[in-house]
Amino acid sequence: MNGLLRLHDLGDEDDRWATSRREEHFASADIDAGLGRVHVDDAGDLVAVDLDERALRTMNPAALGGHLLAAIERAEQAARAEGGKR
Repeated sequence: MNGLLRLHDLGDEDDRWATSRREEHFASADIDAGLGRVHVDDAGDLVAVDLDERALRTMNPAALGGHLLAAIERAEQAARAEGGKR
């Protein structure tokens, strides 16, 4: 995973919890501008964010939040659509 950063909320838990939780992702969506990918579980809750460190270096920080929110919304929609098929 060279060049990728992984963001997740560890809280008071250890890395084993974070790793197993990330593996539970149900749907994902690319972040615009090649910034990475977001992952959600079957309830549409955000599980992980993979960021491309190289793309972040050239990214306008003011646009980052909008790109992340749009990708999260797409992943949530994909989770709802996939859940409706079951």
